[in-house]
Amino acid sequence: MISKFKFIAGVLVATLSSFALAGEMPFPPIENGKVKLVVADSPYLLEQGAVFSAKDTLEIEPGVTVLMGEYAKLMFRGAVKIIGTDAAPVVFKSADSIKSWNGVHFVSANRPFEIKNLIIENAFRNTVFRSKGIFENVKFVNNYYGLWIDDVPEVFLARCEFLRNRFALSIRAGQVVSAETKINDNVYGLYLEPGGKYDGDRSLIKNNLEADVRNESEELAAQGKRINRNIWHRIETAF
Repeated sequence: MISKFKFIAGVLVATLSSFALAGEMPFPPIENGKVKLVVADSPYLLEQGAVFSAKDTLEIEPGVTVLMGEYAKLMFRGAVKIIGTDAAPVVFKSADSIKSWNGVHFVSANRPFEIKNLIIENAFRNTVFRSKGIFENVKFVNNYYGLWIDDVPEVFLARCEFLRNRFALSIRAGQVVSAETKINDNVYGLYLEPGGKYDGDRSLIKNNLEADVRNESEELAAQGKRINRNIWHRIETAF
């Protein structure tokens, strides 16, 4: 009787799980250069990568949640505008809370991005490469790299928050201008690689486990060592 009960319970759990998955709308393919995500169909499920070219657009209504599979990645090569609201932010997070996904990547060159009221959780790494734009009221939560800035003219952070990331904010060969941005309770707060500059209130970078601010150039110079960028990038760039 007990084993029969366990079997029935297992079937019930599996059935409920299938209904939960059935309730997630697949992330739509890019058609005619456009994707629109509406809150009525949220949450969406993105299982693989989605790459938006310089001519493609992504429109997201406030309150939309996108659940990310283990191999999911969003890459933007053109102008990007994601505008949530304080009451209804847009959310990108892993479908399985114990697994990470590949993150959001801005590679838009001279086309700016504008990101407001967005939450990004559980990603391996989110990057801005050779792009410029603004993050306003964006929360980077429980990512391996909250945000990696690389070779950029200027990125603005306004009222953002970095929480429970391994490396909260890493900057290499670029400048970040920050206003009212909190970097708390991460393993490493601000990590400055060679050429990285941070213009903001550093008193808001606090209570991080290993270090609030680390400057790689200063540390290696004090030890009389040269910087070997290949070590860092060889380990982390393949994803």
